[in-house]
This record gives sequence, C-alpha cells and structure tokens, in this order.
Amino acid sequence: LSFEDHINSVVKACYVQLRNLQAIGSKLNYDLKKQLIHCLIFSKLDYCNGLFFGLPDKLIKKLQKVQNSCVRFLFQKEGFNKWDSVSPLLERAHFLPIRQRIVFKIALTVFKCLNNIAPSYLRQCIRVKDQPLKTLRTDLDYFLLQKPPVSNLVRTERGFSFCGPNIWNNLP
Repeated sequence: LSFEDHINSVVKACYVQLRNLQAIGSKLNYDLKKQLIHCLIFSKLDYCNGLFFGLPDKLIKKLQKVQNSCVRFLFQKEGFNKWDSVSPLLERAHFLPIRQRIVFKIALTVFKCLNNIAPSYLRQCIRVKDQPLKTLRTDLDYFLLQKPPVSNLVRTERGFSFCGPNIWNNLP
C-alpha cells in the first residue's frame, strides 16, 4: 500500500476548503482563521495520519504543502512573500510539521496504551520491557517498551507494534 491515491484525495479536499476560506479571508480575524483551518483542513490532515508513518518524503511533502498554504493564508495580512520560509510562521502559529504530527499521534497512542485508555487490540501490540533481577542503572527506566524481533519484510516496520515502541523509546 502506497497511500498515494488516498493522500491525493486528502490534498485535493483540503485545497478546496482552503480556496473557499480564501474567498472570505479578508473579513476574518486571526483567531477565526485559525479555528476554521483546524476544523476544516487539519481535521482531514490528521485523520488516520498514524498510518502515514514511514511513507516516502514525496507523499509527506504533498501534505506539508497543504499545511504551508494554510499558514500563509493565516498570516496573509502581514505581507509575507510567496518565497519566504514558512518555518517561523509554523512556530508562531504553534503548528507541528506533518512528519512531527505523525510521530506525536503514534506517541500519544502508545501513551494511551500504557495507561489503559486505548482499545484492547492496540494494548496487545505494546509490551513493557521486563525488568531483570540484577539491574543496572540503565535498566531503571520502567517505561521502556519491548521491541519486537526484526522482520525481513520492509512493510512490517510501519506497523504499530514496531514503530510504537521505537518512537516511545526514543523520546527524551
């Protein structure tokens, strides 16, 4: 599964909504624009975005372009040029870039699994690492997750039982 058709349909739907917002954008203030972007566009970008983990950059960049267009729309009154960098605007609006949103969503799902908030079929994919009888100082982290054995299949690394523990164990 490449998700290319799905991502193309999401991008198309987001641009339609953004085009509709741009028609009335001059009459909206910053807070209302931000609310409408969250409701109409980011809800589409974030829906099932945990499945996009490990996708090629080509597909993620399509989603990132939508987010960049939304940020430009949000700050259009401030006179930013089309070629200016969007990174400072993303920070000012407190928006995570798409790849980081995906990682955040997976980490949040792992957190819910560890706290018994997630459904049981997801909790079964996550196992806390067993503590050895003789512990070292490096073994004192009680929330490290057990990584499943490495598979020869490439696509299994994108599965929740593989990427969830990797993302959780790499958190600072």
